[in-house]
Amino acid sequence: MTERGSRQEAFVAPDNLAALATARELGCAGIAVTVLAHRRGPAARSRFVEFAQVPDLYRQPSAWAAEVARLAAARPKPPVFFPTEDAALIAAEHEYETLASAVRFSYAAPGVVPNIVDKRRLYATARSLGIATPSFLAIDSRDRLDRIPSDWMVKPACRYWLAPTGEIRTFLTLSGGSKAISQEPGRAAARILEAGFPVLAQERIPGAFEELVSVGLYVDRSGQILAAFCARKHCEYPEPFGDGLVVEAISDPGIGGAAADLLKACGYWGVCDVEFKRDPRDGQFKLLDANPRVWLWHGLGAACGSPLALTAYCVASGQRPPAYPPNGARHPTWVSPRGCLAFLLTSYRPKRHGLGLPARLTVGALRTILRDLKTFRDPLYLRPSAWRAFASEVGSRLHARWNKHVADGD
Repeated sequence: MTERGSRQEAFVAPDNLAALATARELGCAGIAVTVLAHRRGPAARSRFVEFAQVPDLYRQPSAWAAEVARLAAARPKPPVFFPTEDAALIAAEHEYETLASAVRFSYAAPGVVPNIVDKRRLYATARSLGIATPSFLAIDSRDRLDRIPSDWMVKPACRYWLAPTGEIRTFLTLSGGSKAISQEPGRAAARILEAGFPVLAQERIPGAFEELVSVGLYVDRSGQILAAFCARKHCEYPEPFGDGLVVEAISDPGIGGAAADLLKACGYWGVCDVEFKRDPRDGQFKLLDANPRVWLWHGLGAACGSPLALTAYCVASGQRPPAYPPNGARHPTWVSPRGCLAFLLTSYRPKRHGLGLPARLTVGALRTILRDLKTFRDPLYLRPSAWRAFASEVGSRLHARWNKHVADGD
């Protein structure tokens, strides 16, 4: 664990794989990291992390913020705060006054995050800049459901929201982990509305999965890019519309500037993942999503010489971002070991995915584990407790998917 002294710490919340990637990147630079969650996850098992138990972010966001602020106030300097899920962004936005005097935000707050996490606002801003988006339709009542074309997909305009009860609710529990629903869009939209989420109906962009390209970047308050990389997804979990399973860093196909312009127009500075898909019908890269926070494979940036979390920390703490050499690989690749195993156990179908995919995923996952062991000397997957938590997570995903299957069959 990193020795704690007078240097500003980093507070990372909640505990997940994005928290682990953030803790490793910061910890290797000698920055003390505290991960805050109501129960231990993968990051809490890292040698770089001190774990602090706090109230459940989803069930008690106000109590969560109060405890984070109390812990931060006990530090010599305000810790730099990194949210790792949209739920933490929403809680911090709602409880800004509680947190602002105790932590240093690593991103624009308050009042800016809704411009990005609400896809209606995001798409409207993109179109005002001439950035292409899919055709879409905002649905806020059942009387507009019949306007959704049958070959479109639907998703919530915001995947997380603060309910009147004071709890944070997420669409991912409704969808079994997927970020959109492509079957029976009218019926799916009705379910999303009933759960309390506004709906965004959107055309599907044709083309291969490999046409999905992301820009990971850090932009400062003036809109200048201080660190950036581009990546292409090769697999995802859960299917469809899940998180990256195999992700490869690539050269910028010409979308990095548009991503920075979009964030500047939204009033945002900080770390962000901006997702596009190339439409083979017109050759344009069309905006799909943006995530204004760290995510599970943002560590590819450091492998490319663009450490996003470290850059955000340095700017927030008043330091100059350091020169960071790339690891020498031409196209660094990230493969999720936990995601690969979960995919093979719950989603792999030989006829659909091919007989060679399990070997490819296994080799990629082993390479990622060995590279992380060499780079971070942080043997997470050699610890039995990490796999017990993983088994519980897979069981929860299977249960959620079964419930979704039963609901869809009613």
